Amino acid sequence: MECRNPYIENFIRKLVETTEKDLEPVSLERRIESLYVLLENMLGRNMVAGLPEELRTQFQSQYGKGIEDIDPQKMSQLFDQYIENPEAIMKKTLQEFADLYFQNR
Repeated sequence: MECRNPYIENFIRKLVETTEKDLEPVSLERRIESLYVLLENMLGRNMVAGLPEELRTQFQSQYGKGIEDIDPQKMSQLFDQYIENPEAIMKKTLQEFADLYFQNR
């Protein structure tokens, strides 16, 4: 079972449905899926960047780009323990995503 963040999915769905009104239903769902993956990856990178340097270095050497090997529950616990202001990281990431999205339209 895939674990999806409903807030991220709703954000993207509203964005795409508002700005890309002419998409067929299948194309709409594909677009939402690809943007979801992009935003989720951006958020993950920003969260990892927010970790203390020693922990971030350890994480990067352990996983590199092999993100599929990461246990989401362990990562969530790690972020909960070491990220002081996850809301700020989420806000920054959403802004970066929106800027990128509108720049490429």
